[in-house]
Amino acid sequence: MFARKGYRATTLEDIAGELGLKKASLYHYIRSKDELLADIYQQIFDRIEAAVAPLAALDLPVDERLRRMVHAHIAVVTAELPSLSVAFSEESELPTELQRGIRHRKRAHEALFEKVIAEGQRQGVFRPGSVRLMVLALLGMCNWIYKWHRPDAADPGAVEEIAAEFALILESGIRPGERRSGAHPRFSNLDEAFEPADQSVKRVRAELERLEAELSETRERLRDGLAGGVGLRSIEGLADPAPRRERGRS
Repeated sequence: MFARKGYRATTLEDIAGELGLKKASLYHYIRSKDELLADIYQQIFDRIEAAVAPLAALDLPVDERLRRMVHAHIAVVTAELPSLSVAFSEESELPTELQRGIRHRKRAHEALFEKVIAEGQRQGVFRPGSVRLMVLALLGMCNWIYKWHRPDAADPGAVEEIAAEFALILESGIRPGERRSGAHPRFSNLDEAFEPADQSVKRVRAELERLEAELSETRERLRDGLAGGVGLRSIEGLADPAPRRERGRS
């Protein structure tokens, strides 16, 4: 009902009517809408934790563990779309104390992923970087599925496809390799954008000038030698002494 009408628009009378109860009878089960929404959150976290936590402790390569954890998390998200759409969009409506309890559950779940990624970094399986940011990006991507995924009974493999694609995106982002800078901050003007290339050209130009100077110096020494009576044959002999010794023995 929260998903259909919205949390604010739904009253306890609506909920009681949906359940076939009187409002007074409903108070035997819940005291407020806030409590009901918080219970929805706790149930979601119970299911996610039950699916993910055992995988984090498996005796498997760290990348395989992470892959399975992502898959399990996505499986729960796609199975609980109505509840998640309410929980994620209406969290700010809850009193501070209830929000604090939800944040505690979130943090505990994030810590499972942080531990696995940190282990992978120590083993060199995942690249160095902020574990916290990696986990926030990963879970943000997975949780946002509720915004766009629409279950299709004709395509039961959709969840498997989503999980596989997300795992691939994740792994390609945290695998070790060339570390590229991010998209920001962007260059403010063309001169700043071309500055790295200009510096490279200057380094190449300086190296060419150095080589030209060495070549010029070598030419001068050769000219001085020729002017002093050293013939080309003598120069050739200096470059290839072995044939000269053979001619001397003959």
